[in-house]
Amino acid sequence: MTAAVTVGHGHGHSHGQGHSQAPVAPPEVMAYLNGEPVPRELLDDRLAVLRAGDAACVLPRPDSREGRQLTRWVAQVVLTEQLCLDELHRHTNAEPETPPGPQDVAPAEPPAAPRDVELETSAGPQEIAPGASVGSRDGADAGAIDVSTAIAVGSITAAALAGSEAVRRVAGLVTADVRIAAEQLAYAADVLGEEPPADPGVPVAGWHRELLLSARLEAFARWLNAAMHERVQLVRGLEHPGDSSQPDNLHRH
Repeated sequence: MTAAVTVGHGHGHSHGQGHSQAPVAPPEVMAYLNGEPVPRELLDDRLAVLRAGDAACVLPRPDSREGRQLTRWVAQVVLTEQLCLDELHRHTNAEPETPPGPQDVAPAEPPAAPRDVELETSAGPQEIAPGASVGSRDGADAGAIDVSTAIAVGSITAAALAGSEAVRRVAGLVTADVRIAAEQLAYAADVLGEEPPADPGVPVAGWHRELLLSARLEAFARWLNAAMHERVQLVRGLEHPGDSSQPDNLHRH
């Protein structure tokens, strides 16, 4: 089934008044990606995992304002994963000799506990921060998201990074060329009383690694926001939780 919708500006925060301008979709559709429907079943399954987990007792009721906002938040995590699967598919089609496609990104055995999140870059795995999935596609258990990661990229992106191999792989792909400017490194080294690295792209000290990882996280967040605007159309009832025009958001201007 192909949807007759215009893909674009489905991810940002609207500041209009009244009801959301997102289109009404059939109940089996949670959003549109590249104009094609994303099954609502993906969201319902994820919510079922959450509500069957250890944190179920502290989750808001599904029919409350907070419960509907939680549903929107989880929808954004699922859509981030689906968008990254789409991006991996594009890379696979463009480079048929390179790594496996989206159907192969989930590990054979899901992690049983929170794991360190890594960006797979050309320089090898780059640790971002400890984190845990929120009912992830990869099957990781629910848990708390690392605060520093959430501050850097927002809780939705942090949850998707922590819970999905596809998201981590795309983050590595789209930020592999990110570097810290030599003058910024020289300044940081001087403040710390360290020698500046000879190669800005190869961290040889913890402080350089932290700067580089922070820059890559920010670059991925920018890429993700642009890709969401371009490829994803949200629908009525599953708007971005921060959209001030949807009725469950208390933020108003």
